[in-house]
Amino acid sequence: MGTINFGIVGLGRIGKIHLTNVQLYCPNAQVVAACRVSDDKKDFLHQNRVERYFDTYEQMVNDPDIHAVIIASPTAFHYEHILLAAQAGKHIFCEKPIDLSYDKVQHVVAEVAAARVHFMVGFNRRFDPNVLKLKQAIDQGKTGTPQIVKIVSRDPGPPPLDYIKTSGGLFLDMAIHDFDMARYLVGDEVVQVQSNGTVFGSLPVDQYDDIDTAMTTLIFKNGCMAQIDNSRNSSYGYDQRLEVFGAEGMYAMKNIFEDSVFAQDANGYHSARTKYFFIERYEASYRKIIQSFVTTLSNNQPSEVTAEDGLAALSIAMAAKKSLKENNPIAVN
Repeated sequence: MGTINFGIVGLGRIGKIHLTNVQLYCPNAQVVAACRVSDDKKDFLHQNRVERYFDTYEQMVNDPDIHAVIIASPTAFHYEHILLAAQAGKHIFCEKPIDLSYDKVQHVVAEVAAARVHFMVGFNRRFDPNVLKLKQAIDQGKTGTPQIVKIVSRDPGPPPLDYIKTSGGLFLDMAIHDFDMARYLVGDEVVQVQSNGTVFGSLPVDQYDDIDTAMTTLIFKNGCMAQIDNSRNSSYGYDQRLEVFGAEGMYAMKNIFEDSVFAQDANGYHSARTKYFFIERYEASYRKIIQSFVTTLSNNQPSEVTAEDGLAALSIAMAAKKSLKENNPIAVN
């Protein structure tokens, strides 16, 4: 395949990141078109050499000059956008989650396979250089078979209530990254989920059947146990740590700070704050995931994050939500 021409739908902060990364870091690909472009986005598109605008998404995916689409629209539109692209024979990069409905995601898995299009879901944290190094160590047997995985994932603050209304909640919007990360590192499937959670912050998320703090335990087929703690109210900044323990040893990932300068004085040890939030912390992984999509598509290789991966992570998230409501462990099958 020659140069891959992308069309993009959704020009929020994630859409802008994907578009910029294609233009700057994917020499055999380019974003050439966008749809439903508001006036305030036209300067950004012009600066990034995108001059074609479509009134509707359907018009864009049916244009013969478009080979693939980046779907960065709100989650509620993903299902429709994926199906239209698959029917038009366009390759698809879709932000997570694919949808909040298990049945719809199951249908997406079938439709993408039937259309024989390249598909990747945007679980970008798999592509963080530190996570990749840790995964390599596990695959080389340096930890032995993983027995215990611990993931800490805490945000510096919650999103606006208007976002929470339609996000699917903490498990389907935030923790789903951690569920995918656990599957990826362990290399096995989850068979049981136990979750507890509550609201500690001042934002009344409970009125939308949501929480801001959770502890979740995953049990894998091979017996490995993963413990994940999530909070949307970390006063000291974005907290992203993980640890994998096995019979041969332990590998772990620390937080990434704004700089490496530190000081010691009579009051103790002082360092910079952690990277502000996910855009800054996972800057490299956003670049690497879109490069992976382009490379695997160009070389006719399997996608590194499939629609089936999206379905598996959603299954875990839905089980976590059910476990919280019923106060019981939930089987995942």
